[in-house]
Amino acid sequence: MISAATFHVITTELVVGSFAMAGVCFLIKALQAFDFLGSQQLSQVADNAGHFAIGFGLLATPFAIMSGISSSPGTGVSSPLLVNKMFLSMAAAGLALSVLYARYAVGKRVWANKKSSITQSFAGLGASGLMLFTASLGGKFSRNESLLDVFNLSFETILLIPFWITIVVLIVALAAIVLAVLGLRNDLTIQH
Repeated sequence: MISAATFHVITTELVVGSFAMAGVCFLIKALQAFDFLGSQQLSQVADNAGHFAIGFGLLATPFAIMSGISSSPGTGVSSPLLVNKMFLSMAAAGLALSVLYARYAVGKRVWANKKSSITQSFAGLGASGLMLFTASLGGKFSRNESLLDVFNLSFETILLIPFWITIVVLIVALAAIVLAVLGLRNDLTIQH
């Protein structure tokens, strides 16, 4: 049986590689939305590969999180850096889910106009960027170095908010999800 630390390295590399590939694909789609690239074949490959990669990375993310918690020194999430990593990875996972849901619900028509193309590609880029940022913080935790050290960012504090704000944010998020789903369904009904 392999150790939690070794399993964490394996799953982290799967997540990072998948989200990096998705980031490249969504960058290509963003460039196409601004008419910098016009290849139809490249567009189709970037669409399929980007969504597959972000989906695969999303499937590997819980394994990376759980093995990371298991292999960290101390009891569970005992470091502010680890808590911030968890917040960032959950934000990335939420964006990745929204990208996959939009592509599933609307299909290839998500690329039909400039506005939806830009929204989809930037949401994919945001998910990829947040996940790669999270991985960079892992280097800060394990080796005390990160690619982001040049920005002199501090992750030793955790943003704690009152419980009532958490409830308000949860209600707003649920309302946004319901409105988005209803809007997508209405859009699909109108266009058929």
